[in-house]
Amino acid sequence: MSAARETAVQVAIVGGGPAGLAAALTLSRSMIRTLVIESEEPARNGASPFVASLPGLDRQKPDDVRGAIRSDISAYPYASFRRGKVEDLRKSGPVFKLILSEETVAADLVLLATGMVDQYPPLTNLHSFWGRSIINCPFCHGIEWQGARWGIFADRPEVLAAAEIYLNWSDDLVYFVGPGAGMDESRHSELLNLGIQVEPNLPQGVNGSEGALTGTLMPDGRKIDLDCLLVYPYQKVPELVERLSPTLREDGSVWVDEGYRSSIPGLYAAGDLVYQGHQNTPTALHMGNLAAASIVMDLCFGKGSSPVIPGSS
Repeated sequence: MSAARETAVQVAIVGGGPAGLAAALTLSRSMIRTLVIESEEPARNGASPFVASLPGLDRQKPDDVRGAIRSDISAYPYASFRRGKVEDLRKSGPVFKLILSEETVAADLVLLATGMVDQYPPLTNLHSFWGRSIINCPFCHGIEWQGARWGIFADRPEVLAAAEIYLNWSDDLVYFVGPGAGMDESRHSELLNLGIQVEPNLPQGVNGSEGALTGTLMPDGRKIDLDCLLVYPYQKVPELVERLSPTLREDGSVWVDEGYRSSIPGLYAAGDLVYQGHQNTPTALHMGNLAAASIVMDLCFGKGSSPVIPGSS
């Protein structure tokens, strides 16, 4: 068997989503030799019919948005792309070594833009409707369901607390409340006073056809009619990131400083990996651009990243 080829770059970006591509574009325009390693798995937003609220590209398909950014990057001779899995990532002397199946990459600095791993609830047939009539973000897809009959899968307190927000798009809401939501009598009364139907159990499955939801299946056998269902999955960092053991925030995302430097010197992170709030393409693009700017400045000053971690001495 022939030896794996070796490639040396200034920056390796793990992840070819919005954050990684935005970073690659800024690095290219800063004349930084960059390699973007893209996963062979389907894009995390691949099930979505379009990207929303992206100025100039509103409602464009995710693949088309990524293609447009890649086209911009290709106008400069500084970035290249690989498709594959990073099997290992470790510091080796002054550089990072990224191990792929047929290649070893040596990089001065690394940007993690892998996104998070969604942990979907045990809802039968969820993936048949995911991204179409089962949505996870009202800001991304709410207007397409304005005035429709919504179901809210409330399996945690923050979803229970957001009812007033969802009412902005529809006043016909059914709240499915699980034990983990922590609903008390006061909040129950508030939901009822808002005109929201409250179901004290989570559904077991959904039904419909060709991506169009018609309703949910309840544990007691009832069927509740719906047009769309909002489900916000729990998330965790990918296995590669977990093995690196960077400092995490309380919500499980990767801690970074204002320059998107992680707790590991030379290792940066951006995009959904560092933020479990309002995750969307415009936000990820913004973070990727800022992370790249920090990388360029750190390379110019030759200091790498030495962040001050909250709570450290």
